[in-house]
Parts: sequence; C-alpha cells; structure tokens
Amino acid sequence: MAIPSQRTRNQRRLRRPSKVTRARWAAWLTIRRTFDEDAWTDRAFAGVVQQLELDDDPRERAFAQRLAYGTVQQAKRVDHVIATLGKRPLHKLDPPVLHALRLGCYELLELRAESAHAAVDQAVEIVRGVVGERAVAFTNAILRRAQVDGELILDALDPTKDSDIATLVSMPEWLVHRLRADMGDDAIAELRAMNEPHPAAFRDTTTGESIVVGGSTAHLADRIDRGELVPQSLASQLVVRTLDPQPGERVLDMCAAPGGKATHAAQLVGPDGALVAVELHEHRADSIRALATRVGVADRLCVVQADATTLTLDMLDETNPFDRVLLDAPCSGTGVLAARPDARWKRTEEGIDELVELQRRLLATAATLVRPGGVLVYSTCSILAAEDESIIEHLPPGLTVESVQRTWPSKGADGFFIARMRRDAEASA
Repeated sequence: MAIPSQRTRNQRRLRRPSKVTRARWAAWLTIRRTFDEDAWTDRAFAGVVQQLELDDDPRERAFAQRLAYGTVQQAKRVDHVIATLGKRPLHKLDPPVLHALRLGCYELLELRAESAHAAVDQAVEIVRGVVGERAVAFTNAILRRAQVDGELILDALDPTKDSDIATLVSMPEWLVHRLRADMGDDAIAELRAMNEPHPAAFRDTTTGESIVVGGSTAHLADRIDRGELVPQSLASQLVVRTLDPQPGERVLDMCAAPGGKATHAAQLVGPDGALVAVELHEHRADSIRALATRVGVADRLCVVQADATTLTLDMLDETNPFDRVLLDAPCSGTGVLAARPDARWKRTEEGIDELVELQRRLLATAATLVRPGGVLVYSTCSILAAEDESIIEHLPPGLTVESVQRTWPSKGADGFFIARMRRDAEASA
C-alpha cells in the first residue's frame, strides 16, 4: 500500500480550532505539509513551531514533535488500520480528514494514549474545524473502532510476507524485499531498529572525545553555538577515524556537506595540514564554511564548489594527488531512517539504481585523486548491499581494500558502511 499524498500549492493558512491543543495542531500541520506539500518533516515542524510560538513551552513542543514525527514514521501501519476500518481507498478521503485520522490512530495505537478520549476528541475537533460537520461522524467512528480493533487488525498480518512485514514495520515494500534478499530474516531486526530513536551524539572539539546524550540536548545549545560541540553520530566519527588523517597531511573530502567529517579531519591534520572540502550546492558550501569558522579550522579548510563526479586536480588548483581521500557518497540513507521519519517515503527503488551509478562514478574519480600509497575511504549511511559491498567488489584499477566495517541500527548505531582502501604504491601518479 503506497502512502497517499496530495501536493497542493498556495494553501491558505489555517487557524487552530479553539478546542484543539497547540501540540496536536502543530503535529497535524506538520503531517499535512509532509504529505500534501512534499516538505521535509523536520523543516515543516520547525516552521510550525515558529508559527505557533511553541518554543515558549518545551514540554508542549516535545509532545508535538513526538506526535508529528511518530505519525509520519508509522504512516503505513496506521493507514492499514484506517483503510481496513473505512472500507475505502485512502486516496478517496479528504486529505485533512486522513491526516487527522493518522494522528488519532498513532496516538491510540503507538503511544497507547492514557486518555483515549482526548486522542479521539482532538482528531474530531481538527476535522470539525477544518472540514466541517460532514466528516465528523466518519472520523469519530473510525477512531472509536481503531481503539477497539486496531491492534487486532495489525496482529492479523502475516509476519513472513514482505508486503505484511512492510506494513508492520511501516517501511516501503521494496526496501523490505531488498533487505531480506541481502540479509534473510536478520533484516527484520534492522527494520524494527530503524523505528527506534538513538541518543544524540556529539564530537567535543576541545578534547577530541565523543559524547552521547540521552533526552533533551537543549542545555548544550551554547556549547554548540561556540563550536565546542559538533552534532555528529558515532558512526560518522568512525568514518574519520578509519580515514585516520595525520598531522601535516593533505586530505580531500569529495562530498563534504554538512561538514561534520570535513571539520573533524581538518582538526586532525592540524595547522600544518590542509583539508579541501568539495560541495556542489552553494548554500551547503556556505554551511561548511560557517561550521569551519565556528570550530576554528577555517585556516586549513578550503571549500570548493564543484561537481565531484568530474573533479580533477587542476579544478582544485592542486599539483599533486592527496595523501587521503574521503568519499562519503550520496546514498539512500537507509541506515539513518530512525532520525529522518519521512525519508523512507521519499526514496524509490528506481532511485537506488541511479544512486549506485553515481557512487560508481564518484569512486572512479576518487581513485585518480589519491597519491600512490595513499588512503581512500568509501562510506555510506546505507545498509543496502547494492550501495556498499557491490560497489567495492569492482574497484577501479590500482586500489586494494584494507578493511570493511559496518555499524547496525540493531546494535544501537546508525547503519554505516566503511571501506578503507589504499592506492598501490607502484601506481602511476
């Protein structure tokens, strides 16, 4: 079952119905923008928070985020319940009604709402305020039945069928099929883990240590603003440790945004080293520069706006190949779905094939930019073999694999693939 959406333009700004809490209204607006306007959930939520001035109440803001992100993430599960109870295709429902039903069902089934009455009543009030009385009875009836029968409907699914597994873990069926083909039944644990949030991780730029924080990170805001802490997952930090830049070396980061790995590597090469960070898009290149300034490595980090697939030493104003090259390739992001609730609905299987072709081109270019005897690291935040093992099975000439590492969502980490390679010392420069 696909996740229905309806893209619209110039939608009027809706006013919050008087009986609807700010948290649930913020969640509904975010869900609506995610599915109807194809917005990224985090950006949609940030805009809604500003619009409703939710930052004045951290607890209400946190509840709104939990509702919004959770509903988007679990859309396939709650949609299955809604479609079963409504006995009609979801695309035939008014989008505002569907989003209210999604929100109400999520609160009932996934949060096990202590006050089921409030969950139902609030969804009904949203529909009453936005659509009118004509849809109130239907909304109320679906949610009352979901409260009683929702879990039974989900329990009736077959946990051995790809289509039903996809509904149970709220993932696209193509992703379930590919992962099971790669990993067998071990894929189920990874799929379930990708619905579980991980603690926030930071790199302490003053000590070089990794910091993991459970719960709110609001108390760290000043240290982040000062550049003392950089949000960076443990798996992302492992990529740079695998690259292992040494003081005084010249390092290239081919796909550098948002800049966490680039600034990490720049710290390690020290004031006598150099880091060239390549980024295609101007606004993302600017964000790397801003981070480098905040962290204190702008003196050794040069940002070049360019297409990494066609990169040459001449384009970088370089005479000699780099000591180390990092290719953190654009990928499906299937290893970090826990942090990006809507990413699973934005990827397609056809898009994976396009990414694989891009990854191969980038790796071929990377091989020309590392010096003989130098190190090349290829990494992704994907757990699909097509983007990972299959890529390094057919290396460009002159490269030898030294190590391969994986981190897994089921082990409490982001899902990363990291392959360290070395260019043959005898290879021509």
